[in-house]
This record gives sequence, C-alpha cells and structure tokens, in this order.
Amino acid sequence: MTGPTITTARHQVPVDVHLILRRDGARGAEVLLSRRAGDVYATGLLHCPSGHVEPGEDVVTAVVREAGEETGVVIDPADVRAAVTLHHRSPAGHIRIGFFFEVLVWQGDPGIREPDVCSEMGWYPLSDLPTDMVAYCWAGLDAYRRGARIARHFQEPDDPVPYRADAGQRLTLLADATPRGGGLDLLDEARRAFAEHAVGRLARVSDASRPRASSQVWRIEGVNGGVWYLKAHRSDRFHRRERHAYESWVRSLGERAPRLVAADGALRAIVVTERPGRSLHGLTLRPPVEREAHRQLGLLTARFHAVAPSVAAPPRGPDEVARHLERAGPHLADGDAELVRELAARRDALPEERWVPTLGGPRPTNVLLDDAGPDLAVGLVDFERAELGPPVRDFVRIADVWDGRPDLADAFFSGYGAVLSPERMRRLECEAGLDAVSGVGHGAEHGDPELVTRGLRTLRRLRTGAFL
Repeated sequence: MTGPTITTARHQVPVDVHLILRRDGARGAEVLLSRRAGDVYATGLLHCPSGHVEPGEDVVTAVVREAGEETGVVIDPADVRAAVTLHHRSPAGHIRIGFFFEVLVWQGDPGIREPDVCSEMGWYPLSDLPTDMVAYCWAGLDAYRRGARIARHFQEPDDPVPYRADAGQRLTLLADATPRGGGLDLLDEARRAFAEHAVGRLARVSDASRPRASSQVWRIEGVNGGVWYLKAHRSDRFHRRERHAYESWVRSLGERAPRLVAADGALRAIVVTERPGRSLHGLTLRPPVEREAHRQLGLLTARFHAVAPSVAAPPRGPDEVARHLERAGPHLADGDAELVRELAARRDALPEERWVPTLGGPRPTNVLLDDAGPDLAVGLVDFERAELGPPVRDFVRIADVWDGRPDLADAFFSGYGAVLSPERMRRLECEAGLDAVSGVGHGAEHGDPELVTRGLRTLRRLRTGAFL
C-alpha cells in the first residue's frame, strides 16, 4: 500500500538590488538618494535607487537596469562593486534579500526619470544620513559604511517603516571569516570597534605616533577607500580641549585642517579626516618657500584668533611662576630661575591682553605643507592644546623657528595682519620665558625631550639678549 505523497514548499523570498552611487563631496563621501512618491511602498521617504530582480536576470544586470530607469545614468557592469548583502524582515513580516552595490564611475548626470514614483533626488553625506528614509535602506547603508559584507535587519511587528533612532538595534553585522591583517592588531578591540563604527571596516592600520611616550596616533584605511587618523589622548583634559576645538573653532580654517568624524569620551579618542601634506618639522626649504609657509601660517593663526569674540583675561594664580620653577628646577642653568622671575614681573606690568581662541602654539610638527599642486598650501593638525588664551601664546611657540631668521617673523606677521611692535616684542619675550620653563617641567615629567630642549634653548637666547 502506497502512502500519501507529501510535498513541502521551498522557502522563497524576493530579491532586491540597491544602488549606492557614491561621490566625494564637500561633506566627504556622499550617496544619491531619491524620495518615493505616488502609490508606492513607503511613499514620501528617501531610499537608494532600487528595484526587484526580474525573472532570469542576474543581480548586476538588475542594478545597472534600475540605475538607468530611475536616474538616467549609464553604468558599465565592470564598475559595479559588491557592498553588502542584507537579510531583511519588514514590520509586516515579509522577508527579502537585498544586494547593495557600490558604483563610483558612471556616465551622465543623475536625474529624476520616473516622476510618477519619485518627487526628489539629491546627494547626502554617508556619515550623516537623513532620518526621513526607509529603515530597510538606512540599515543597508549603515552596514556598508561600517564595512560589513553581510548583515541581518529583522524588524518587529510594531516597528515603523521609516528610520527611527533605535533602528540600529535591529541591525546585526556578521563577522568576516577572513583573518584580519594589515596591522589591525595594533588597535585593541575597543578602539578598533570605535574606528570601524565611525568609518567602516578597516583594511590597514599603521602607527603614526610621534617619538614621545604619550603620543598615540594611528593612520587607518577603510576597505571602501579613504584615510583617517585615530588619536587617543593621554588625559581627559586634552580630549575635551581637542574635541571642543574641532566642534567650535577649527571650522575657521576650512580645508586647511582635518574634520572631526567621531569622538568617544570614555576611550578619550577621536577620528579625524586626513589632511594632505608634509610636516614642516625637519624640512629643508628654499627661503622664498619658507617665507610663504610662515605667511600662510600667520594668516591661519589670525583666522583662528578671530573665530570667537575675545574675553577678559582671568586672574593669574599667585603661585604660577613658583610652580613652574619647582617642576623645571633640576634642568635649569644658573640664572634661569632669576630670569624667569624678572620676566614674570615685567609681564605683570604690561596691560592685560584679552583672551581669544588660541592654537596652543603652532609648532612645526603641527604644520603641514602641501606642495603637490601648483600652489603651496599650509594646513594645521593637532588641536589638543587649543584653548582661550592671550594671542601672544601662539607667537611664542613658533618663534623658536625664527631664531636668526627675522624674515620668517616678518612673513608670519604679514600674514597675521599686524607688526611686531616694541610692546608686542616685550610681551613676546616675557611669555616666551614663562612658556619655556613650563615646557621644561612638562617635557621632563612626560618623556618629551624635544620640549625640554626647546625650552632650555629659549631661555639661553633670552639670557644672551638674542631671542629674535
């Protein structure tokens, strides 16, 4: 006797393709999004150009076709790159597979080709996606920018179709099976997770720290391209200062400084964009090039000083000079302590300078020269010492480079828009002495021999009357 035939239906799901048309814009990496309109799913919300795979069609052919139908751009299938595959469940319980593809090269200008189902199209920063978009698409783009190859996005029945702040809780990134390499073991797990959340999966990491014990900086490269820098601060104070500077004052420098991408107070870490150029420290340049570099440095310093209104200087601590001398004492030469006390007395007799946002001293190590193009461009990095202070504080730190080169000082103040008047010179000498003794003590305590050497050299020049 033959029993009944039992048939089991195979699990079948729709397959979607999503186009990540990506370009470099003023706000960093940007992606093309279109706003759905008419009698369609999720009308009124933003979404990548996308569509279903038709019978007999492969996913690459589908995304190229959808791109042409929706945006008018022409894409060579050879330029389609796999970005991320997303297993998605909608609030209604419908399950589908979404293939997200990155395209960096195309022909034609994107535009609305289906006005009955699309009311708007534009470029949006990948690092700051809009909130009025379909949660499904947002999840795919978030997985992509975090470097995932495959991810799961299963929504609950009461979840909305649009993105909401807790949408990331539904997104699970699957770990890669390929062992990590490229120096990724230079970062501990917490810092690596922070960096990958900020810029996506990392391809390479290299140590970019300076030759001192407290410097922790890494150059990081993403699997989807791009270079950033991850910096760990040695104290909460330095972290707060640099983060505040990036969020408020650094904008005055425009393209001449990096942009803050992410910050984590618990880790005392930041991620910033790359600023092209070579450090001024140790470079041998022709005198005209040096003068132009210092002129531009003066211009950038003036912009930074003017980014916020000046404020009255706070009262000085009564033990400020004594504290610095105590820390630096074992390293000072005969007569240095007396010189510093004399300079402090002279400074106190000068009119108070109002305080402005200062760079904390634009030292040569923080100045980058970009001479790859037709014109020299000077940029600035490292703002952990940026704080309110007297403008002369920034002149002091760079004045060490002007030793025997009054032409560089003249070039700097030409860019700054001022002259080195006798009163400013007296103030500069006073602040230089106090900054030098402070640097000697700080450098000795924190393993920074360059800071100690520079401070002692400044005191020697002040003793001999040859400061500039």
